Amino acid sequence: MRFDAQCIDCLVRRQRNLADERGEPEKSYHFMRDVLQAVLDAPEGVAAPYLIPKFDEAFQKYWPGTDPYAELKRASNDFMMARLPRLRAMVEASADPVRTALQLAQVANYIDYGALSENVNPEKLEQMLFSASDNPVDEKTYSQFLTDLEGAQRLLYIGDNAGEIVADRLLLEALLRRFPHLSITYGVRGGPALNDVTREDAAAVGLDQLVPIVDNGTRIPGTELHYIGAEMRQVLEDADIILSKGQANFETLVTSGRNIYYIFLCKCVRFTRLFDVPMLTGMFCRERDIHIETPFY
Repeated sequence: MRFDAQCIDCLVRRQRNLADERGEPEKSYHFMRDVLQAVLDAPEGVAAPYLIPKFDEAFQKYWPGTDPYAELKRASNDFMMARLPRLRAMVEASADPVRTALQLAQVANYIDYGALSENVNPEKLEQMLFSASDNPVDEKTYSQFLTDLEGAQRLLYIGDNAGEIVADRLLLEALLRRFPHLSITYGVRGGPALNDVTREDAAAVGLDQLVPIVDNGTRIPGTELHYIGAEMRQVLEDADIILSKGQANFETLVTSGRNIYYIFLCKCVRFTRLFDVPMLTGMFCRERDIHIETPFY
């Protein structure tokens, strides 16, 4: 899903905000020139997440050793871990724990300091989490998902952001209980990329105690198939089902033709237009059922 003019505007504004936070106008000027050059140099056809490591390389050139998202990631994990007992109780009390855990994983995709930047609101997140079971799930997609899981041997669950990975943990627990025959691997990023999950983040919330972890071999905050590492490629090729979290994974995987189920919130204008839904609408859709006509699809 190639990036478009809307993506360029969003990506560049985000980098300008990061630069403004440093309070060094001269460095910011040169950094933003490098950002714009990275956009111009991007290969034809790549999705927006491809640009993120390029921007970070430029950022490190002027502010070396700085990870502007490190503290946000720790705070997000702490926020969600503090609520884990109550959220787990919700899942376990549910008549359908997989559905409830899936709804939690969906709304937790709100914890996105890339797409939403400073607009991530803790009070709103709290409300969304504890009313997650009110969010509708497409019944046809969910039924097909359960049918596919019954007949599958291997599931690749590709994570997105720190913090929301605690909700992923609840969904993994529910899936392992309901489908004990299923071998599940959890996919993360190969290094720091926005507030996306890495091996270290996954371990911090105990995901490595549940399932094997595989990283994508890059710092691209998505699953750009031309750039992922050999280990992730092999797991992806072997998977009977892929469960993909977040917009960036959707952007980089859609139209790949694999048996992929996508979970995300629509958090930018491009996605709300693509699906013709309001901002922060939750989506649970299947690759093989997606039919969208756009020159940038």
